Amino acid sequence: MQKPMILVAGGDLRYGYTASALARKYDVCAVGFTRQILPDTRLRIVESAADGLPMCDVLVLPMPVSDDGVLINAPYSRQNLPLTGFIPLLKPGAVVLGGKFGKTDTLFRDAGIETVDYLAREEFSTRNAVPTAEGAIQIMLEEMPRTIFGSTVLILGFGRIGSRMAAALHALGADVTVAARDVADRARAEMLGCHSLTYAALQETAGLFDVVCNTVPAKVLTADVLKGMQPETLILDLASKPGGVDWEAAQELGRRVVWALSLPGKTAPVTAGEIIATTITHILEERGEST
Repeated sequence: MQKPMILVAGGDLRYGYTASALARKYDVCAVGFTRQILPDTRLRIVESAADGLPMCDVLVLPMPVSDDGVLINAPYSRQNLPLTGFIPLLKPGAVVLGGKFGKTDTLFRDAGIETVDYLAREEFSTRNAVPTAEGAIQIMLEEMPRTIFGSTVLILGFGRIGSRMAAALHALGADVTVAARDVADRARAEMLGCHSLTYAALQETAGLFDVVCNTVPAKVLTADVLKGMQPETLILDLASKPGGVDWEAAQELGRRVVWALSLPGKTAPVTAGEIIATTITHILEERGEST
């Protein structure tokens, strides 16, 4: 079976490493990067869709795919990369892999092109929680005037990232409390050696913590909760847009908030790229398109 041609278009630095990891097994072309950023000689680097890109079997797009629904999210590209410019490059039966397609999904589907959101894959989310949690701890070390050991930390949510952070921070000697809606999640947190509480108790307990780390993509840190915090409390929001903080109230109250989006691409791009490449490889294997 002939190797599928993969085109990696746009994205932050982790997508450069995604392309390099995929090039170990596939024919890969990358657009939206320069040779200085991607020195891997196995890769064909092209500036834009108009510069002789090959027809491809697989188009890999970043997450989010686009900020405006028109251009690919490509911070390292020296040219704009319109999404419509890549549709003619897709072979019959080609697939587009991306994360958080949003309205751009309709663009491809209207053209009869299949899309797959790798962000929805459990294997991706589970692996990606590791660099996210480690990146969050790095921020805490940089922003806190004290050690993690002995600090009181509140984690909102006990999903993949929340549970990973709870375990890591507890191991580092922090006094960790987990807020979760689900009784079973609170029980699991307690089995890790953490305290637990409900969201209803946030307002009355908010002043107890040195750090509040949110992983819930809903406004759980309301004005009333923020009012109850100590002025020096560090709020670290890891949730995707719109985040979990009442930003207007936080600004009025002078609360210190760090909204840390896309941490894997910033703090561990090599690992993050390998995670994306592994997920893509599994998707292609399941489709029978792998070598």
